[in-house]
Amino acid sequence: MAAVNDVLSEVIDVVMALRQAHHAVPETHELHAEVDLLISDARTWAELLMEADTARGVSALDYMPSVAGRQRPHLWHGQVSDDEVRDVVTGQLDRLAGHLTAALPEPEDDRARDLLERISAELQSHLDALRKP
Repeated sequence: MAAVNDVLSEVIDVVMALRQAHHAVPETHELHAEVDLLISDARTWAELLMEADTARGVSALDYMPSVAGRQRPHLWHGQVSDDEVRDVVTGQLDRLAGHLTAALPEPEDDRARDLLERISAELQSHLDALRKP
C-alpha cells in the first residue's frame, strides 16, 4: 500500500494547489469551472484512496500529514493570468500522473489497481481539458 499512499499524499498536495487556483481565477473564466471539477474529483480520489487503506486495516494518515498538517504552498503572489495558473496546475497534475504510473504495477490487490487506473483515466481527462487551446 506504500505506492497507493504515495499517490494519496500527492493528491492532497494537488488539492491544496487547486484551492489556490480556485481563488486566482475569476469565476467568469472557463478555467475556473475546470478547476472546480478538478477539486471535486481530487477530493473524491483522496476519499477513495483513504477508504482503500481503511479496508486493509491501515490509516493512511498514520504515515503522512493531513491537509491541516502540511505547509501550504504559495504558488502565486498578486494577479496571475489564466495561462500561469494553467501551467502550475498542469505541472501538479503531471507530477500526480507520474506517481500513478509508478504505483500502478505495485498493488497486488485488484481493487487497489482498479482504483489507481480509474484515477489515472480521470486525471488524463482533466489534463486533456487543460491542454486544449
